[in-house]
Amino acid sequence: MGQPFHRRSLAAAAAMMCAAPATAQAPFPSRPVTIIVPFAPGGLADILARLVADKLRASLGVAVVVENRPGAGGIAGARAVATAAPDGHTLLLANTNLAINPSLYRSLPYDTQAAFAPVILAITLPNILVVRADMPARSLGELIALAREAPGRLNYASAGAGTFPHLAMALFLQRAGIDVAHIPFNGAAPAMAAILARQVELLASDPPGAIPQITAGTLRPLAVTSSARLAVLPDVPSAAEAGLPGFEAVGWQGFVAPAGTPEPVIRSLNAAIAAALAAPDLRERLLSQGVTFTPGSPGDFAAFLRQDMERWRGAVAASGARVE
Repeated sequence: MGQPFHRRSLAAAAAMMCAAPATAQAPFPSRPVTIIVPFAPGGLADILARLVADKLRASLGVAVVVENRPGAGGIAGARAVATAAPDGHTLLLANTNLAINPSLYRSLPYDTQAAFAPVILAITLPNILVVRADMPARSLGELIALAREAPGRLNYASAGAGTFPHLAMALFLQRAGIDVAHIPFNGAAPAMAAILARQVELLASDPPGAIPQITAGTLRPLAVTSSARLAVLPDVPSAAEAGLPGFEAVGWQGFVAPAGTPEPVIRSLNAAIAAALAAPDLRERLLSQGVTFTPGSPGDFAAFLRQDMERWRGAVAASGARVE
């Protein structure tokens, strides 16, 4: 009897040894890391992802690839990450759309709060409220007065219904109590082209798009939508300073992984990306774009995302935007 028992014990031990590698956490990183940008190349999201990728290649010791997957307001790229293996090797460069889309779209192919593991909030940036240089309004107060004199006669362009610039403007109009007609375009570049072609009078633009036109004198900045002024435009007041106390509408960009990614991997990625964002050459490149660096813990980003989803739920309702 003793010998068969001994053989059974050895067999059980061997089975446990074979099973151990399957349950143990694989080393990270063990293969190339892919950062999916859910927008076309050339924008700020794409620039940020590529700058961070360059730093991560050295710190992680593996190839880091940036893949652009534009479409459906960021949903196409987000879905690719939501269904990826939860091992840290696929990341999404998310932005404000991730918080807006649950309220904007009647249905999504993922549950935003359940499908992603926040890694780090990288940057925030406001919009700049600009008018054509030939407009008589030289301040936010003057613009509001002008709009009240002729309700609905002024027009503003946006990058599309339900986008951050549209909703930031909708919040502004609601707070100011004015009626300005919305002219949606298919992207930020066509919206900017419309105001430069004098087709509209007003635009909420991100800093990278607005600053060159402000510098050239073709557009006049009236306010920024953050609670504080921008270092690159120190003479432009915040909307709160310009007469709308408490007003704030700030966009953001950050990195998320698929839900279920192990906590040690999330912490490793958080530390590596935070170090990348602290690099002097990266900061110099982006500070001129009007961004504010906001790295913190994964928990900080998770709390921020929950709050932002709630904020934009009200803005979407106020704007009347809805996508089937």
